[in-house]
Formats: sequence, structure tokens, C-alpha cells
Amino acid sequence: MQGFFNYKKSLAGKVISNTLGRLKGILYHQNRKGYPAIVQGDTWVKGEFIEVDDFESILASCDEIERYTSAGNPDNEYERRTSAVELENGETVFAHVYWYARKDLGSEKNPVTAIPSGDWREYMNKQKSEEKSSKLTVS
Repeated sequence: MQGFFNYKKSLAGKVISNTLGRLKGILYHQNRKGYPAIVQGDTWVKGEFIEVDDFESILASCDEIERYTSAGNPDNEYERRTSAVELENGETVFAHVYWYARKDLGSEKNPVTAIPSGDWREYMNKQKSEEKSSKLTVS
């Protein structure tokens, strides 16, 4: 996602286009890990459809970041699946989407916060704003 660490690490300077999109699922923020997880569901989850140069190289880099090795591998943190994504102009495209694969969401080991808005960027911006606000009020 543009503006976040992994985007800067693997996509900066390699993006041809970046379009807002959405798909059906359920979105969570993994509280200890600090990053999102999407699982199957019926609510809209917002994201970005990104077209890139050097697709194969970038796909390998993204697989590494998302801890994906091969389809169905029990060690995967995320499973990469081709999924229907609705772009902001209403067009539907098929894209690689990393779906959370482990069964630990909401466990003691991996507590989560549900994001009913389906917008992780909005959630993170709100967290940063609240963090700044609490620092300003503490003396």
C-alpha cells in the first residue's frame, strides 16, 4: 500500500499505475504484528490495484514479504490467490491478493482488531492521529 514500509521497500519507482479498488472479505489489524490480514467474508475491503514493471521480480519480493512460498504450503502466513477486484471506476479485474492463511487470528498469540470500514489506511491514520494526540496531552 502506497506510503507504507513494504511499498517503499519493494515497489517504489517500479509502479506503472496505482488505482483504488475493493474486494469482498473481512479485514483485521494484527495488533502485535502491526499489519493487516484479510480473510474470506462479505464486507468490502479497500485496497490498491498496482501495475508494475518487472512483474516476476516484484512478485517474488512480495511473496517473501508476505511469507508465501507455494500454494497450500502450511508454513505460509498468507496465501496468494487470484481474486476479483472492483476498481473505483466500476471495472472488475483479477489480481493477486494475499489472503491470511493461518488459523491464529484473534488468538492470545495473535490478537486482532476488526476493521469494519474495510480501510486499513484509514485505520492506521486514525491510530497515528490518536497517538499524536495522547502525546500532546501528556506532560
